[in-house]
Amino acid sequence: MTKHWFTCKVKYVRHDAEGAEVKATESFVLDAYNYTEAESRMTSICEQEGIRPFEIVQITKSNLVEVIRFEDADQWFKVKIALTSLDEEKGKEKESYQHILLSASDVRDAFDKVRKHMSKVGVGFVIPSIVYQKITEVFPLEEEGGSHALDGAPVIHEAEPAAV
Repeated sequence: MTKHWFTCKVKYVRHDAEGAEVKATESFVLDAYNYTEAESRMTSICEQEGIRPFEIVQITKSNLVEVIRFEDADQWFKVKIALTSLDEEKGKEKESYQHILLSASDVRDAFDKVRKHMSKVGVGFVIPSIVYQKITEVFPLEEEGGSHALDGAPVIHEAEPAAV
């Protein structure tokens, strides 16, 4: 069984600086094996974070293959990567696409971090798009209670700040 990344939208009432009630809808990303587990984890996270009352209004399975958190950034960007490989049978190059979610300070920072990360892979690639995502927080299971990842589980890296 393979884990997937899910985006959960949560609607709740929070208090602003003056103490007034403000309705908020925020997106969170977490990994789970299925929608039921994603809902259960999101419910548990909301309770732990003191978000009450709340309503989970949407759970969407994403196409992310990897999530990378950099300590120097708190904005999230979804990066589409086109990987180029050679089809030996047909003798043609083919492209396959992957999506990575990573934290960065802006689009340029995200681009630089992805290029550095992908340079270790050793395959040709192009970055066709980088899109800002309005995500409040990412909750990988590995960060909660020290659970061990199973084979094929999504990965979140705690990356060192990029050298400038």
